[in-house]
Amino acid sequence: MSENNELVPIDNSIQWCLLSHTNIGKTTLTRTLMADDVGEIDDAAHVTTQSQRYLLQKTQQGDELWLWDTPGFGDSVRLYERLRLQGNPLGWFLSNVWDRWRDRPFYLSQRALLAARDHADVMLYLVNAAEDPADAGYWSAEMNILAWLNKPVIVLLNQIGSDTTAEQTQEDLRRWQQATQSFHSVVRDVLVLDAFTRSWWHERRMMQSIAPLLPGSKQPAYQRLLEQRAGQQQQREQASLAVMAEQLLATAGLHEKLDPEQGRLLARAWQSLSQLTTKLGKSAEGEERLGTQARAAVQRLLQALRQADVQATQRLLEIHGLDGQAASQIQEQLRSQLQITTPVDAQAASLWGALTAGAATGLGADLMAGGLTLGAGALVGALLGALTFGGAAWGANKMFDQEQQSFQLSTDYLNAAVSQVLLKYLLISHFGRGRGRYTSPAAPSQWSELTQGAVQTHAARWAALWAQLREAHAAGAATDAQRVAMMELLSQSLQQIMADLYPGLNAESGVRDGESAP
Repeated sequence: MSENNELVPIDNSIQWCLLSHTNIGKTTLTRTLMADDVGEIDDAAHVTTQSQRYLLQKTQQGDELWLWDTPGFGDSVRLYERLRLQGNPLGWFLSNVWDRWRDRPFYLSQRALLAARDHADVMLYLVNAAEDPADAGYWSAEMNILAWLNKPVIVLLNQIGSDTTAEQTQEDLRRWQQATQSFHSVVRDVLVLDAFTRSWWHERRMMQSIAPLLPGSKQPAYQRLLEQRAGQQQQREQASLAVMAEQLLATAGLHEKLDPEQGRLLARAWQSLSQLTTKLGKSAEGEERLGTQARAAVQRLLQALRQADVQATQRLLEIHGLDGQAASQIQEQLRSQLQITTPVDAQAASLWGALTAGAATGLGADLMAGGLTLGAGALVGALLGALTFGGAAWGANKMFDQEQQSFQLSTDYLNAAVSQVLLKYLLISHFGRGRGRYTSPAAPSQWSELTQGAVQTHAARWAALWAQLREAHAAGAATDAQRVAMMELLSQSLQQIMADLYPGLNAESGVRDGESAP
């Protein structure tokens, strides 16, 4: 990073300049693009007081992509009038003498714009997507400032939010596209790029839109920079898929054995859950006689599930350059955000409480209220749901093998675990560094619905894979072919989710099976 340095305009150096009204989010977006906590951010005007440039990307050939973060426009009308005086003696005196000593933020704004005019290739102008241009008194003056700069401008809609629907986003785009029509000679495109919710898809769209705005002599360097950045994203995604696959493979291979007597008691207890004649809330038959062996077996299963999830979460955070100690925060977020809408009866909750010897404390009310939550903080609940899908799923899901006196996770639970790891990936990969350290962002309800929908679309293939993995684990371990099949199925599920989140993703960017999605 360097401050207030003049850049040499060479063909392998591309300069972007972020501009906006004050307190719109330039430094926040800079952090998100840099994946680093650079600059200073606060919910106040004029936090950034000096122009700063950051090296966003560099190739082995020496190509460089620089990003300028500038002070926000304050008094835009006055600023435009002062800029119009540049080049005559009065303008020089007002700017370099009067403003420099009497109004330093105003002076720095002028210097930033002059540097941008002289050195930047493209201007990225941020706006608040939720704001109506007609209500922004500074809008017209700042458009005139952009015209005065005489550089191509891309308007970026900030503060969209991950919970905004595709329809709302399109409406915001139409409103701002209409507002910029009278400045079509300056504004070349209007795009979405939220600073708080990172989206590789939106970032790629912006980078591709910039390409034709650059001089021909800089095109080769810029294409190399684009390819390198896309390659880095694909590496992150492939590494993430591998982590998710390993977690699911480990989960599918979990099983516990009991002695014959405890096994028969456990089987009868679960079988009794389907008998509706038993009073709601009464302890299931045989529950009181379940011994320490059965309880310990379930405890070991839960501990293994938690450990695998914590390790996978920390690894995903590391892959995306986030604080690896934030695993507990995202697990809590998953617990509260991913809802599996499957009724759970009171008997099941009662028995599971006995099995886990208090591990389900605090979950019983949520579980019986209609549906259950899933995440590292509530794997007890997810496992409970897997045991009781359809009211008598113990036998139907073949979770308990009476001949071998062993039990393992059901297909329903494993499918729910796929939804969990996909939602976890969405939360981490969309985290914008504008927030600083990872602080557990809110996951929109549509993400949970999309992850479950994607798993349901491929339900038959998942069921077949779980069956293969059970056979493989019985024989020793999963094969490389099954590991590849797991990654391919995860990748296809992820592509389906992204296509729903970002309509036109596959068609416009040529994403095919095996290619990187956001």
